[in-house]
Amino acid sequence: MRTLSLLIILLLMVPLPQAVACDICGCANSGAYFGLLPQSHKSLIGVRYQRMRFVTHGDSKVLRTEEHFNIGEFYTRFFPVKRVQVMAFVPFRADKQVTSADMKKQTGLGDITVLANYNLFNTFMDSESDRIFNHTLLVGGGVKLPTGKFRFDENNALQVANANFQLGTGSTDFIVNAFYTINKDQWGLAANISRKFNTTNSEDYRFGNQFYGTVDIYRSIELGKLTVTPAMGVYAEHAGHGTRHGEALEITGGKLANATAGITLFSDKWTIGITGQKPIAQRSASGHVLAKERLLVQLGFLF
Repeated sequence: MRTLSLLIILLLMVPLPQAVACDICGCANSGAYFGLLPQSHKSLIGVRYQRMRFVTHGDSKVLRTEEHFNIGEFYTRFFPVKRVQVMAFVPFRADKQVTSADMKKQTGLGDITVLANYNLFNTFMDSESDRIFNHTLLVGGGVKLPTGKFRFDENNALQVANANFQLGTGSTDFIVNAFYTINKDQWGLAANISRKFNTTNSEDYRFGNQFYGTVDIYRSIELGKLTVTPAMGVYAEHAGHGTRHGEALEITGGKLANATAGITLFSDKWTIGITGQKPIAQRSASGHVLAKERLLVQLGFLF
């Protein structure tokens, strides 16, 4: 009995592992992948679905955690005045966290994002004559609103003690971005660069600032009144360390690079596409978190 009592005391003295947080994981703080949005001179409205998955401590049977993020979004692109493009994304989330002990779920509205960009040049809009190369360049930015629920209480066993498994970040964040495309005959290249500046939320938590971007090469193939556009490229994101109560959290932040491949079909009235992503390089939360494959499906109507 004395040996058993001593063993119990020693076990109670061993510090429990802290929850690992990764600032580029699947909550509303994750970077945005826009995919190919054809007919850049036209307005559109649509829906899209994204699926992401992350594994923490994958080699441990006790500490292993899987997080599944399913996001349905309403999105739109329109031109309130010539050369000004506005995009808005309204996400609804159904997320699941699975551990060796239990499973937690959450559903609800995520963080709404609104972007406004100025068309510095767009040869599709500016000229009706044929050109060897066609270019578009938009620059601008926007805001991510704290419309998603954020509740991070490390001491409440009924809640997820993970700042990333939340419907939103709880903060108003600001974005600057640029979109560029170039086309020659049936070939094209599309690039997007974004920088997100995060603020501190009401629980004194601030996610690290982020950089994310994409480069895609695509080919347009005309099939009667339809155009088929296969594409492949790279998506990358980088997040700095988060802070809580003003102190840096060393086990947050990270880098991720995904190979992307997809196909988009569009006509004068609609567009539909599917894109898959597979990690090719990553280091998140000091290597404790592994991002898995991602999927994006979208449907839009042009007008």
